[in-house]
Amino acid sequence: MRLACLAVLGLLLVISACAAPTPTPALQRLPTRAPTPTPTPTPPATPFSVPAWTYYEDGLALRDAGDVDGALQSFAWAIQIAPDFAPAYVARGTVYLAQGELRRALAEADAALKADPASAAAHALRGETLRMLGRSGPATEAFRQALALDPSLQEDTFRSRWLAALATHNGGRLLALSNEYADAHPGDPVRPYYRGWAFIELHAPDTAIDTLVDAIETSPDPPALLWFALGQAYAAERAWPESVISMEAARQLVQAGDTSLRVHSDRPIADLFGALGKVYLGDGRCVDAEVMLDYALEVGAPPQEYAAALEQARLCQTPTPTATPYPTATPMIW
Repeated sequence: MRLACLAVLGLLLVISACAAPTPTPALQRLPTRAPTPTPTPTPPATPFSVPAWTYYEDGLALRDAGDVDGALQSFAWAIQIAPDFAPAYVARGTVYLAQGELRRALAEADAALKADPASAAAHALRGETLRMLGRSGPATEAFRQALALDPSLQEDTFRSRWLAALATHNGGRLLALSNEYADAHPGDPVRPYYRGWAFIELHAPDTAIDTLVDAIETSPDPPALLWFALGQAYAAERAWPESVISMEAARQLVQAGDTSLRVHSDRPIADLFGALGKVYLGDGRCVDAEVMLDYALEVGAPPQEYAAALEQARLCQTPTPTATPYPTATPMIW
């Protein structure tokens, strides 16, 4: 049917072409007043007709609402409109950081600092990203620069600065940070943890034990963090039974919902069970040690951190072979 219609149309065209030409019409008188032209519609706004700051604020709102893709798009538009707009790089970097895309987060921090070397927020983002990449020394320097530019970031960056010092086992730095925390939070129940752990790293576990025991005895509800630190202080003294008791108290509190170990670690459960495995091993409880260390690895502990302890826990369960007794041979007399 369609082909038939086309054939008919073609035929009509041929016929029209072959028809006699239409006479030229005589010129007609035109109106003396031309009609008003229809106005051309205004094109809709493009992303680049909106100020960068507007997209930046929209991105923050979308990020806070959980719309990560929308936030990244808004930040990208802000940057395209104003390539030197450092806050948009920082905001985009925080999204990447939350997603675990550390290299991209670091690139955003560097881009922000290129746009604005005096951006304290960019230095702080760089510090946190470097810390999570395991580069604690450069992270500490980045935080120092952030605080030099904006001292009000002291509270917000404290945990990151503490964890960076922990990673390098810098006892002096930890002690200074513990004093900073005590000054800012005199009534905080976890305050003794910081001082106690600093003394552990300063190779003064006896002082750490005194600090932590006093805090636990005087607190109506001591958090798991204090028991965990006390267990580590006892372990440093090789007081294994006391260390086991302290670590088990921390585990019971964590299993009951205590989240205070987040102060100490990005992977608190793995660190708790890894530490518990090591103190079980020190106490000669090899089977329990293997169970705890296996679980620590299962929930995200770095294998290299516990490989030696796990091997030792398995080996100490194997009975030491004893020599097979043989009858004493009678010397031959030639």
